[in-house]
Amino acid sequence: MGYSGGLDSSVLLHLLARAQVPVTAVYIHHGLSTDAGAWQDHCQAVAAQLGVPFVAHHVQVDLGDGGLEQGARNARYRAFDQLMGAGDQLLLAHHSDDQAETFLLRLLRGAGVRGLGAMPEYRVFGDRSTEKSLLRPLLKATRSELESYARVHELTWIEDESNTDLAIDRNYLRNRVLPFINERWPVQARVVQASENLREAADLLQDLANEDLQRCGYQRESFGHSVDLVSFSSLTEARRKNLLRGWLALQGSRMPEALHLVQALQQAGAVGDAAPEVVLGERVLRRYRDRLFLTPQLQPFHGIDGGEIQWDGSGELDLPGNWALLPSQGWPVADYRVRFRIGGERAKPRERRHSQTLKKLLQEYSLPPWLRDRVPLVYRNGALVAVGNLFVTGDGPAEPPIWRFLD
Repeated sequence: MGYSGGLDSSVLLHLLARAQVPVTAVYIHHGLSTDAGAWQDHCQAVAAQLGVPFVAHHVQVDLGDGGLEQGARNARYRAFDQLMGAGDQLLLAHHSDDQAETFLLRLLRGAGVRGLGAMPEYRVFGDRSTEKSLLRPLLKATRSELESYARVHELTWIEDESNTDLAIDRNYLRNRVLPFINERWPVQARVVQASENLREAADLLQDLANEDLQRCGYQRESFGHSVDLVSFSSLTEARRKNLLRGWLALQGSRMPEALHLVQALQQAGAVGDAAPEVVLGERVLRRYRDRLFLTPQLQPFHGIDGGEIQWDGSGELDLPGNWALLPSQGWPVADYRVRFRIGGERAKPRERRHSQTLKKLLQEYSLPPWLRDRVPLVYRNGALVAVGNLFVTGDGPAEPPIWRFLD
């Protein structure tokens, strides 16, 4: 569970320890406060007192990643994802006051139905294939209820001085706006009801997006996923936007701002041989020929130090940029050298009578342009035997190896 040492997470940790739920307390050190080291010591001591395993993890906050609050949140969630194993659950101590603040913040930022659905008690966390999940067991409790519990059980907790900084939007809402609203309306209860209604609407929109994805020939690629561009373009603008939002949700990516979504639609429909690349959350929308691709972001690629990597063909070979090369069935063990394009290479696929430039062959095999400098070239005894998972030459084994992205 995420354990910051504040009131909310202190109550949750105490509840879990009393219930003897197996849990690890994870403290994320953002490096934003001079007191962060002392807070970490406090959290470690409390966890030890309760008999709970403790882990501290340092992160670097990128202020260009949506500002201070969003950057810290993104860094924190990336750290949780790295620390979790397949099937693990992340427990966070958000409560109904947090829910009300989140709802109003998103409303003031012009969020749509998905955003105004606010924080769910349960959701998939990260890549669906890992079966990780996020739980918020205190979401229907109020802060005052948590304070009462903490006093009864004589808990100690940290007060983060940044919580009084009114330059932070959430703090301004919490300290200046919500107290006045609460004088007339039970805002927490109303937000819970509104959020549940909006989440139902968001679920219906996701169902529609899933149906449209299938209508548009949704398929997995070696790098990301794609849909048929003609089918996508035949949808109304509202459904194209909804499809993109639903597609991003399936990939576990945060929702982009409305302006970025409009730009994505405009560039997806660009004429000619344009190859648009629009960043949407943690993904990139790309177009190639008659397909629209949603891919992870590519890391900068600088080839290999020394020009090649030795591989015996028996196991997985890590490649730059989070890619891997694996032997296919029947792939023989041998002394291979793996290189990348430098220009001017030629190859003759086994079924061809004549060799052609590798540049032309990659086009013929429909490898998207953004992957052509990254496709591994496998050599044995100085002869090219395979090009990624695309083809083998007459000197190569029966089938090409497996080339995949480790998302």
